[in-house]
Amino acid sequence: MVPDVSKMGPEMTPESVQLVLEVAEEAQVSENPMEAELIESALVEQGYFREDVPLSFEIQDALHTACDANGIPYHVALGLIETESDFNPDALSTSGCYGLAQLNPEYFPSGLSPTENITTGMEFLAYQLDRYDGDMEAALTAYNAGHDTGARGYATAVLEASKKWS
Repeated sequence: MVPDVSKMGPEMTPESVQLVLEVAEEAQVSENPMEAELIESALVEQGYFREDVPLSFEIQDALHTACDANGIPYHVALGLIETESDFNPDALSTSGCYGLAQLNPEYFPSGLSPTENITTGMEFLAYQLDRYDGDMEAALTAYNAGHDTGARGYATAVLEASKKWS
């Protein structure tokens, strides 16, 4: 059964989003494109999926999930991904860091899918946030440099980029 998307309120709870996603998955399994399209449209209308974010809805869903699981503000995650890879899942830096979250293969497994890459990146940012007692600038600096160097150029760039996504 497909939920009546016309009756969805302006604010969806994580539970209601999960329910809609489960129904969407069932609709895709049943290969009913109309049901899947209605659900996708409802999620766009509710702001869960954003058409201005240059990531597929599948990757946006994975990013929402990773952010929720790790206490990372979604707009900060988008700012980080924009700064790191300009939303290119195949980005490769001169130092060998790869993917949307630009993971260093010396410390993280290589060959991760885009969703695994951002999940791992958000877990690492959460680790840094915990390490630096919730100081986002210190955590972002450590995300980029391995530890808090005190320089805030990278953190400032991510936070500036994140403003357009909030």
